[in-house]
Amino acid sequence: MVKNILQRKKILIISPHPDDEAICCGGLIMLARKYQTDVFVYYISVGPSRQFLTGKTTASTRIPEIKKAAQFGGFKYKIAFQGKQFMRLDSLPQKDIIEPIEDITQNFKPDIVCTPFRNSFDQDHRAIAVACMTAYRPLPSNLRHQPNMILECEEPYSWSVGQHFTPNLYFDISDVFEKKIDLLKRHASQLRQDPFPRSPQNLKRLAGLRGCEIGAKYAEGYRLLKGILV
Repeated sequence: MVKNILQRKKILIISPHPDDEAICCGGLIMLARKYQTDVFVYYISVGPSRQFLTGKTTASTRIPEIKKAAQFGGFKYKIAFQGKQFMRLDSLPQKDIIEPIEDITQNFKPDIVCTPFRNSFDQDHRAIAVACMTAYRPLPSNLRHQPNMILECEEPYSWSVGQHFTPNLYFDISDVFEKKIDLLKRHASQLRQDPFPRSPQNLKRLAGLRGCEIGAKYAEGYRLLKGILV
């Protein structure tokens, strides 16, 4: 079934920052490589930021990490914004985010699109998720390319009194989970050890939980926002 969904398809992953693609969709990326599926990661922003644990990171550190991740994951990529927009995407006019997403979609023409979680506690993720809701609004296909499947990604943490992530679509990543972690390790400056939500150890726990929900060892959960059978 996974082969039927992925083979000869094109997947676009909207990643607010470098490493989000590995954390949220790393299993899907490695499954896609297994089935020779085209994957394009659209990194919305890269730039300098403070880090509570390590002090700070810079674009000059993270761009080489992106290249290593892309080579290992077998995907192409593009960066929308470099510089002061990093971790400030919520301060940009939505139009400035929506139009680049529309353009990359029209150029790449994906069958499947993965978007960030709308209720993330990361302000950049929320801003991109809202922009995606507009960028992928239903329109006649003769006017603009329409992906057949739009998936909202799960983040490995939740801190909110609002809506929690409840997946309704899963990918069995039992055979590629370790490769997902290897993909994340290409973003070396972002690696953290337990206890930390984005640590490899916590990703393993989450993948195990989602796997139990479908009778598999490891899985990634997504929320299906749109699905068209063709």
